[in-house]
Amino acid sequence: MNKPYLKLAASLAGLGGALFFLERYGLGELKGMNNGEGVHLDPNLLGLLVIAPFALFLAAAIVFMVGKMRRL
Repeated sequence: MNKPYLKLAASLAGLGGALFFLERYGLGELKGMNNGEGVHLDPNLLGLLVIAPFALFLAAAIVFMVGKMRRL
């Protein structure tokens, strides 16, 4: 049985997870720059970096739930 909503939900969740881990790695690297003082990031950019992975996880959950309800 082909379930495209599962593929889409898995892709969104995978993208959110990858973005989260890439963000954690990148922010850790920025912390070590500038003789240990770090680099100042714009608060809007930082907010977007925090919200984007969780928004992708939420979108994956919504796609999964709606797809599951439509298949019943």
